[in-house]
Amino acid sequence: MTIQNFFISLIFIFFGKIANAQSSPFDSVNLLLQKQVYFDFGKHDITVESEKVLLLMVDSCENQANIFVHIEAHTDHVGTDENNLALSQRRSNAIQEFLFQQPFSLKKISTSVFGEAKPIAENTSNDGRQQNRRAVISFYKKNKMSIIKGKVVDKKTGEGIQAKVIFHTKNHKDSLDTKVDGSFEKSVVENTVVGVDIYKKDYFFDTQMVKARKNTVIMSIPLLPVEVGEKVSIKNLYYVGNKAILLPRSKPELPKVLKFMELNPFIKIEIAGHINAPFRTEAQLEKWEKDLSCNRAKAIYDFLLKNNIDEERLAYKGYNNSQMVFPEARNFKDQALNRRVEIRILDTGEVISVNDGN
Repeated sequence: MTIQNFFISLIFIFFGKIANAQSSPFDSVNLLLQKQVYFDFGKHDITVESEKVLLLMVDSCENQANIFVHIEAHTDHVGTDENNLALSQRRSNAIQEFLFQQPFSLKKISTSVFGEAKPIAENTSNDGRQQNRRAVISFYKKNKMSIIKGKVVDKKTGEGIQAKVIFHTKNHKDSLDTKVDGSFEKSVVENTVVGVDIYKKDYFFDTQMVKARKNTVIMSIPLLPVEVGEKVSIKNLYYVGNKAILLPRSKPELPKVLKFMELNPFIKIEIAGHINAPFRTEAQLEKWEKDLSCNRAKAIYDFLLKNNIDEERLAYKGYNNSQMVFPEARNFKDQALNRRVEIRILDTGEVISVNDGN
């Protein structure tokens, strides 16, 4: 291989990896590479330049498994429709034969032939006609998929409820509506870690993380109904130590609270901040500790205000260490559960009609 071809090969491999990295974890196939090759007028023979392109594509995928290829063949407009369709078929056949002779793991080849029907340039010049005498070759990789199955239920009654389920990774998102009984299924690339967010009007939202392993993953997701006095902790909130500044990895959680408020436009909530200070009375706390629980709650309050949630629907309060989940916390897990921000329902906005007896 020449130095020039070596560097071209590196470019092919580099862009192939980028395509694979950016592909969705919810797709059963990934596009690895896509290139065009060109033919001489009236010919179906693979040119020397086209052969170089095809060999570099093959080289870039030699260590990949489950590869399949799609070939799309075209002609210029010279000649009859019938002859051009037959010529594009011969061009497709020539590429198929060439690829099947190569030593790499090729699972399948599919083809589409269009003759002159899909030009990409004007057929009024030699350059335009040359661009149209082409074949588009796409290399795909079939992914191993896992199935995430789940059911959303009312936490109090255990009955299935229809809800919106959003699946997300760092760069991709997909969603579905559960069936009436709350059940759902989602295909995900094997071993992908996926966030699962669940929303339902008149219910608190929930978020869970799950890894799509080889076997089917089963999830049960209970949602708590929105009722006066009910409360839940906002998951995945992380602050700078002893400060009310949210760490960057907490930022994705705030839009979930906003969505909850938008989905339930009549509720009023209290945002309650709590700190971890076991084995100490409230009187023994330093002033900055007493301010901390309030300021952490206010950070959520301020975010909702900035995103057009009416101030009349919001309140915030710091409870210091007076409502610790584990008053005698002795490990990091218990301490983390003490150090939390909660949403408590003050009013559902439900209108209750009064029977005046008439």
